[in-house]
Amino acid sequence: MKNLKRIIVLALIILMALMAYTGCQRQTAAGAAGGRPSVPQGSLVVGVNAMNGDMFTGWSNLVANANTKDMIYGYGTVMYTDNDEFLTDPVVVKSFNTTNNSDGGKTYTIEINNNLTYNDGTRITAKDYVFALLFNCSPQLRELGANRWTSYGMYQGFQEYNTGASNLFSGINLLGEYTFSITVAPVDRDGDPTFPFWYEITYANVVPLPLHVLAPGCDVVDNGRGAEITGPYTLQLLQSTVDNGSTGYRYNPKVTSGPYNFVSYDASAYMITLEANDKYLGSGPEKEKPYIKTLILYQVSQATAVDALGAGTIDLLIQHSGGEFINQGLNLVDAGKADYITYSRNGFGKITFHCDWGPTQFAEVRRAIAYSMDREAFVRLYTGGFGIIVHSRIGSAQWMLADNRAALDRDLTVYTLNLQKAREELEAGGWTLNATGGAYTTGTRYKRMPDGSLMALVIEWFSPDSNAIGEMLSTFITDNARSVGMEIRQEWGDSTAFGNAIYGTGNKRYNMMNGGSGFNVQDSPWYYYTPERDTFADVGGYNSNFVADVELNRYTQEMKNTTPGDRASFSRSWLNFAKRFNLILPDLPLYSDEYYDFFNPKLKGFSHNALYPWTSAIINAWVE
Repeated sequence: MKNLKRIIVLALIILMALMAYTGCQRQTAAGAAGGRPSVPQGSLVVGVNAMNGDMFTGWSNLVANANTKDMIYGYGTVMYTDNDEFLTDPVVVKSFNTTNNSDGGKTYTIEINNNLTYNDGTRITAKDYVFALLFNCSPQLRELGANRWTSYGMYQGFQEYNTGASNLFSGINLLGEYTFSITVAPVDRDGDPTFPFWYEITYANVVPLPLHVLAPGCDVVDNGRGAEITGPYTLQLLQSTVDNGSTGYRYNPKVTSGPYNFVSYDASAYMITLEANDKYLGSGPEKEKPYIKTLILYQVSQATAVDALGAGTIDLLIQHSGGEFINQGLNLVDAGKADYITYSRNGFGKITFHCDWGPTQFAEVRRAIAYSMDREAFVRLYTGGFGIIVHSRIGSAQWMLADNRAALDRDLTVYTLNLQKAREELEAGGWTLNATGGAYTTGTRYKRMPDGSLMALVIEWFSPDSNAIGEMLSTFITDNARSVGMEIRQEWGDSTAFGNAIYGTGNKRYNMMNGGSGFNVQDSPWYYYTPERDTFADVGGYNSNFVADVELNRYTQEMKNTTPGDRASFSRSWLNFAKRFNLILPDLPLYSDEYYDFFNPKLKGFSHNALYPWTSAIINAWVE
């Protein structure tokens, strides 16, 4: 019976991968709404693979930290539904009006409801929404080292305010105790058109921030020419309230407005504790509130995660993949110790390259690494049949994949193990010298740089030690690369070191890192491939490839500026982007697999898919 079940499950997964279906593929424990408790009860321990102390957007954004932020910050004016739609949240928004301005921009006027509070009981007013925008875009926050401001360049008056040329933000207006407006300029700070925009309604999405906590002694006022923060709003103030290097709201955001409250982060135990917010009014038409009292996010390695679930020390494992892991989890299901759901991944496994320094700044080196690896064999070994190989920035849950499958199969280069092509790429790129500048014969290749120096073809590779993928990948890459003249040095480290490696903020720069990318529900690749090198220091979680390619950026901008609902145009631009990505390889794509969530059978009512995150779905779930 067990083998028959495996065969059936594998057949279903292969079929669903071919269809690139985005929904939850099989669910065994959705539960019935009638079993929900009347008040939050019980606890749930969620296993995650990486966390650090950053609990505030603007700094690093590892998995557990992103999950935490999703659950502690709430009352955004725009919500995302399980039907893949962006809508204004009726719990928050009383009225919403859009005005088309004569210059081609738009103004969104928003009136919020008068019954919202933070978890400390403080009333939320329009000032908190306006303050959030002023705070996020302020030069003081930028001086503090945060990068929140990078996503707000479309608002009228952004440049003057963000640079400190004006204390007024002309595009943000406080209109009353519960009413404010946002004006989007016809072009953003980079000169790109802001309309049409694929996710237009999200221009009006604002999440409130507590003025009384982040800027005590300050106020938000508007004299009719734009909103401003008055009072002692300085870098020194933010250093005392947000981040002095070890304390502040960045690490301990106790006053928030989401469904859960931040309780603590135990750095030694790698554990984040959250508790249900009893002041939270809910979200959406159904006013959904949490039913689980305590959530604990606990860092666990992939090697021990299934054992921890079986032992009862972990209750929920999210978005896991790989044939070995999945089969171990299904063994628990067969034994009655776990249940599961499965769905196609909205993302992909990859090797990330830093494209601004060292050998990997050259596309021919990145392609040579691709030709030095048997990706097909690796994907078969790693996924165990629970996934597909991909050749660009593609997730199997993306609707664009299904719409463009024939063109992708026809036009994308399939990088297979071919050491001769790897050598040809390197020779064409000028990697034809030895350490003394003579003709290359054996060993490590060198290239003559414009300043006359010789660059060694030495690749510094960082692998997170929280999973075994790096070790597995090494057997497929390192020796082959050495045979064509590349030396690859692999190092290992914890989640903090991995974050530093990805963002280029550690004591050492790396050329490549193995990991993965999960696409946001509002997937916005136009933020990830900006060609302006002087913005790289500000990109935070965005251009982690540090790639500057005008053509790649152009296709992402075309996607961004597609009229909402014009699926055909968006799909065409996405296809061009996928082809360019496949040619220059800022990442080496590996696989997009089937994700499995395994959980303790005490968890009821839990169901989500690749496009609707577990942090939203958990609000509807409960424990028995």
